[in-house]
Amino acid sequence: MAGETEADALDMDEWLSLSDEQQEAELQKELAAYSRWYDGLSIAGQLAHRRHMALSNCRSARRLIRLAHCPEIIRQHARNQIKAAQIRLLKIRVWRTTGQQPGEA
Repeated sequence: MAGETEADALDMDEWLSLSDEQQEAELQKELAAYSRWYDGLSIAGQLAHRRHMALSNCRSARRLIRLAHCPEIIRQHARNQIKAAQIRLLKIRVWRTTGQQPGEA
């Protein structure tokens, strides 16, 4: 992997040595920590974080599409990711202007 450090390789070796149950427990622990962090953000912070992540996904997908050696199936998946990110950005814009997330009643 590009940019992988020795510590990353060791972490991956540790991860692969865990049982499925241990991996699931670790994932749940990290998801809970992320949820606590995200829920602690202000509305403006949540909007900024969501917008940043959607834009980051768009940039990554566009880089994939531009690769000359990228298989068409990967390009199509990247196009679908861009569409999904664009919808998320639109929902963020609605949330920011109305104060309510789209789909809330």
